[in-house]
Amino acid sequence: MNFLRPARFITITVAGVSLFMVFPALWAAVSGDGGAAPLFYALTAGMLFSGLLYFVSRKYSVGDMNAREAILSVAASWVLASVITGLPYFFSRAAGSFLDAMFEGVSGFTTTGASVIEDLAAAPPSILLWRSVSQWLGGIGVAVMALAVFPVSGAGIWLYRAEAAGPFYERLTPRIQGTAVILVKTYLILTCAQIAMLLLGGLGVFDALTLSFSTVATGGFSPYSDNVGHFAGIYAKCVTAVFLFLSASNLTFLSSLVSKKNLRAANGNPEMKFYAFMLTVFGALISLLLYMGGVFGSVWESLAEGFFHTVSMLSTGGFFIVDYSEWPASVRILTLMLMFCGGGSISAAGGMTCGRVLTVIRHIGAEFKRRLHPRAIVPTRAGDSPMDEGVVSACFAYVTAYIAIFAAAIAVVGFFGLDTAAAFSGVAAALGNVGPGFGTAAFGASLPSAVKMAYMFLMLCGRLEIFTLLALFTTDFWRK
Repeated sequence: MNFLRPARFITITVAGVSLFMVFPALWAAVSGDGGAAPLFYALTAGMLFSGLLYFVSRKYSVGDMNAREAILSVAASWVLASVITGLPYFFSRAAGSFLDAMFEGVSGFTTTGASVIEDLAAAPPSILLWRSVSQWLGGIGVAVMALAVFPVSGAGIWLYRAEAAGPFYERLTPRIQGTAVILVKTYLILTCAQIAMLLLGGLGVFDALTLSFSTVATGGFSPYSDNVGHFAGIYAKCVTAVFLFLSASNLTFLSSLVSKKNLRAANGNPEMKFYAFMLTVFGALISLLLYMGGVFGSVWESLAEGFFHTVSMLSTGGFFIVDYSEWPASVRILTLMLMFCGGGSISAAGGMTCGRVLTVIRHIGAEFKRRLHPRAIVPTRAGDSPMDEGVVSACFAYVTAYIAIFAAAIAVVGFFGLDTAAAFSGVAAALGNVGPGFGTAAFGASLPSAVKMAYMFLMLCGRLEIFTLLALFTTDFWRK
């Protein structure tokens, strides 16, 4: 393995993330909120690090990377970009310690949305704007963004697969760079559309930007302690719910849907049908349980809260209107199930993804038929077409690894003093990139340092589809 080719790629990604700090820094300079200096220090640190990597790797090409080098490039880029992302919180003292700043950076860049900043109101608005911008960057991903901007032949597919969510890697164009460009355009269109709608609804520029950046990234960060509940009326909440649903959908599907202008195509996509089915069934169940449990006094309020909560958790956005940790136990159990499922493949959503969950369910159904009809050939189907056995195997491998890491992580965080409920929901929220768990015990500045580091690893593991990060810990990966 040649480490200088991955260094070349890391130069691009870290420099790109650092340069995006110019936007909130300009906001700070105009508003005079005190965030300009911390952002400038972080930007300088990122550019100096990128300059050093460029100097040592300038003679090498990213396009010559093999699969292992691509995996190392993506994993290292995410870790280092998360560190750079966290520096403004440290320099501005918004976070209580360097570890807290790194936690906030990892949580933001992986679009998890769990926060350890105790007093959001005391942080400069430009720093809070950077929190949302960092989520927006992490939502589309460093590899996809780099592929869309820089021509990378040969290694492009390896970079794409190392980062893309889900078992399906559809190409919209023959070249992977063309697919990346279309995905970025779709992402930008969703972002601009939500910003415009929120501005038309009466929100200020700052609120429209921060809410839109975090929503399209399915991130969940808000500059307010009461999250989306801060906004009066139902307009901002409805817009947020719609764009959470769209952003957690398969972006390649959305792109082809818009280009073909054929809404009937949604009926032929089994993952999208399952995604909509999960939203409808769980939304109705949670709304019913909230109404029967007396949490809300009216049917309409229960429906509004229930469906917003469902789309927020299914999309792994993690936004909330009220504190749901005190809701009935049955609702919290359904919430945990949504955290595990997640949104669509090739999206900003975390979790196992609906594509994998549906594949496992279909394969279990096929296995029942094989038991009843031993002589029959019963393939696992996605819609009307039989699925490739390699894809089915990969889905089962991922789900198995996900559950194994989940169980091991509960044991680790439980060892450091978290109770069972906090450990269970905290690990589920971190690994699924959902964000808040149940109650303040799941996340917060008072967590033991070891638990914070464990959660940071889980956030990166979930965002990088587990195998991309875990591959670095195998002997085969480093063997010549």
